[in-house]
Amino acid sequence: MPQPTNDRPSPRGPCRLFIVSGPSGVGKTTIAKAVLRRCPWLATTVSYTTRTERLGKKEDKTMIHVDEETFRDKVNRGEFLEWAVVHGMLYGTDGPTVRERLKTRHLLLNIDPQGALQIKCKMPERTVLIFLKAESADELVARIQKRQQMNPQELENRLASARRELRLARHYDYVILNQHGRVRETIHRVTTLITRLANTRASRAPAAGKTA
Repeated sequence: MPQPTNDRPSPRGPCRLFIVSGPSGVGKTTIAKAVLRRCPWLATTVSYTTRTERLGKKEDKTMIHVDEETFRDKVNRGEFLEWAVVHGMLYGTDGPTVRERLKTRHLLLNIDPQGALQIKCKMPERTVLIFLKAESADELVARIQKRQQMNPQELENRLASARRELRLARHYDYVILNQHGRVRETIHRVTTLITRLANTRASRAPAAGKTA
């Protein structure tokens, strides 16, 4: 498989904000991190969450863990570009960081569909939404179960969230299938798409739900 170029795209108008999201277990974190490694001209931003740090797992340096009071204070001060409740925990994207970095860099964010659509409403011409989906509901269940042990109620809650998020895919600019065992192909497709769009002038969004 050919390697994508690491060359910084030629500037053509304002920098863009690319958002990769999808239901739990679809592989969005793995893919977003891989795209960032392949495209050093892309930057990311800082997010806050009330989720506790996972023991024994190296946490992403762009994720800041805070208590609920601190998070709510930031909400009240209008510091988040978006925020949402995801699986009972609060998540938010730091607005000042996004706005500052967008002055000179294209950005790639990995956030939930609720937050992605909030940002699209606020910055419609600069935001590109990319939705990742699994090939079937059964495959998504298997991926969720493989990630961590859950009791039946926790699993049902995750699946209910996934069903809601899948219905939001029609509002996305692009939908990409991440098939089991073919993650490298998905990374290549997402990287190629982002590189192509970064080299074109931002204009009217494509038809929602377009397959890349």
